[in-house]
Amino acid sequence: MKAQDWMTALAAGAFCALIGGGGTLAQTVAPAAEAPAQAAPAAKKAKAKPKDQPEPTVEVTVVNSRAAGLVELQATESGFPTWKKIAGPLKAGQKAAARVPRGKDCKVDLHGTFADGQSMDAEGVDVCASKMLNLKD
Repeated sequence: MKAQDWMTALAAGAFCALIGGGGTLAQTVAPAAEAPAQAAPAAKKAKAKPKDQPEPTVEVTVVNSRAAGLVELQATESGFPTWKKIAGPLKAGQKAAARVPRGKDCKVDLHGTFADGQSMDAEGVDVCASKMLNLKD
C-alpha cells in the first residue's frame, strides 16, 4: 500500500470513527430526551394521591349493654346515605374500639342489628363530645 493510500485509509477510518461516535452520542442523548416523558406519568400519579386519602374518623368505644349480642353496627355522617360497618359481632356485656366517620360537625347516624332480631337507630350522635357508644335495651 502506498503512503498516499495509507493516509486516505487512515483518514477514512477516522471519519468512520467520528460518525460511529456521533451515533453512540445520539443514542445516549435519546433516552435523556425521553426521560421527561417518563417522569410525566409519575407526576400525575403523585397528584392523584390526595384523592385517595382516607376520610377523617373518630375512635370511640362501643359497649354492648344489651342482653343480646350485636351482629353489626353501622354509621354514616348525619344525613348521608352511605353506611359503613364500624363494629360487630360483639357479645353482650363486651366492648370494642371502633372508627366512626367524623363528618363536618362530628354528628353521625347509627344503625345496629342484634342477635335477637331487634335493631336500633340513633340520629345526630356527637362522637366528638362522647367517645363512648353505650348500646342499651
